[in-house]
Amino acid sequence: MNDYLKFKKVWILTPIAQITLMVLFFISIAILGKFCIIKTGLLFGKPNSFYLETLFAPIYEEIIFRGILLGLFMKQYSLIKSIVFTSILFGIWHLKNIFFVDIEELIKQIIYTGLVFGPVMCYLTYKTKTIWIASIVHYLNNFIMFLLVYFK
Repeated sequence: MNDYLKFKKVWILTPIAQITLMVLFFISIAILGKFCIIKTGLLFGKPNSFYLETLFAPIYEEIIFRGILLGLFMKQYSLIKSIVFTSILFGIWHLKNIFFVDIEELIKQIIYTGLVFGPVMCYLTYKTKTIWIASIVHYLNNFIMFLLVYFK
């Protein structure tokens, strides 16, 4: 098993605290999503089918990109190259949103995830030696983005 996939105490965050934070963000996003659907008929401006991905993306994206891909690249390349490759793939991954957002928003997502968010999450994973702190930050990032959309 990749070491990045294991829960580890990081700073004051025990594995239980990390799981609790992820659950709290999960519930918060679920509640905020419900309010969005009631108010607009859409989930954060997107079709309701986007709902499950919204709830689980911070976990499965961190497992795929920082837990698996970053770990694999680190076996072959330097830290910087591994972060660049993983982040580019993470940015490209967001092309999947082409069915949910307009082209301008899609380009912003790809640039943000590939050039800002991806590298930060890679570095955070590398420094903490676990993806779970990055998952918490990923949930926090999505929660803030959804608040901005909801209260626009």
